[in-house]
Amino acid sequence: MTTLHVAVVGKGLIGSAAARHLAEAGCEVTLIGPDEPADYRSHGGVFAAHYDPARITRIMDRDPLWAGWAAASSSRYAALEAATGMKFHHPVGFLAAAGEGSDLLPAMEASARVFGTQTLTDVQHPFRLPPGTAIRFESAPGGFIDARRMVQAQTVAAVAAGAKVVRLPVWALRTDNGLVRAILDDGSEVRADRVLVCAGAFSSAVGLAPGMPLQADGRVVLLAQVEDELAQRLSDMPSLIRVDAAADLTDIYLLPPVRYPDGKRYIKIGTGAISHPLDDLESLQRWYRDGAVGDDAARLAQALFGLLPDLEGTDLRTDNCAVTTTPSGYPIIDWSEPDRIAVACGGNGKAAKSSDEIGRIAALLVTDQLDDPGLAASLRA
Repeated sequence: MTTLHVAVVGKGLIGSAAARHLAEAGCEVTLIGPDEPADYRSHGGVFAAHYDPARITRIMDRDPLWAGWAAASSSRYAALEAATGMKFHHPVGFLAAAGEGSDLLPAMEASARVFGTQTLTDVQHPFRLPPGTAIRFESAPGGFIDARRMVQAQTVAAVAAGAKVVRLPVWALRTDNGLVRAILDDGSEVRADRVLVCAGAFSSAVGLAPGMPLQADGRVVLLAQVEDELAQRLSDMPSLIRVDAAADLTDIYLLPPVRYPDGKRYIKIGTGAISHPLDDLESLQRWYRDGAVGDDAARLAQALFGLLPDLEGTDLRTDNCAVTTTPSGYPIIDWSEPDRIAVACGGNGKAAKSSDEIGRIAALLVTDQLDDPGLAASLRA
């Protein structure tokens, strides 16, 4: 029996996970995608959204599908860390906070009960929350993951299972005599029986996911440097999501002090309340290269200092990323060209923690083993 050769385009969170699952299932796998650029300002290629060491992980969610994917993924974190020797999961806990009138916490508690997650309604935390704010605390596996390290771990595990890695971007896909040709940046190509596109925001911009309703939105995050003494005082700080209709930024997320590649510790804050549509390749590249725009940073700083007043006066810097959204609010995991080119894209700002399960589902699709019609239908455009 001939071994199925699958090329996975996009060496990010979903792509590296899919490559691992495919390789462990016995497929011949080529994982294709560039490393993080050394200099964003001069980079003329593609970027990725996983260039960050701090992403919230949690099971509690408004939506049972997202909660289930997070539960399945987090149940495999420890095994992946052990197999690769790369720690990426930090179970410091997760706190959900909601203003008066919000239905966020009951919905989250419902998902927690389904998956047997322990939650607390009274827990010590460092945040200054407005009167009337209700909270729910999720212990381990709630906390955060290092997205960069998780991609590295998935890639190492995929290679250990037999996958090959090509560290170049793909600029086109061509179907030829029953094979798919992935055209690389240097003019060479990778030929495969099937291709799985996991290139995130760049999937549509480069033309790798024609007809798929993927929208790229730019988001600004703010990083507040935390010196050693304050970092020590906040060492038990959980990750936070706060939803409050009365606030300037109606929803924000906050990560505890995390050491970044420059050796410094930062607390990260971001929001889904502000987005900047990115409609083509040029706008995506410019977004990553040129940095923050408008008053995003000032509004995030105001929210940050409101929650953690001790941070006022600290050094601040911004970072940019791109979120890929879909009409359904779920990732699209489907064929764009039947039996030849499949797509697993559209994290909707929530996929990092669940990427291992999303990659596993995509691997099942590509190998004709996805036998859940209800799930398949819910993920289609």
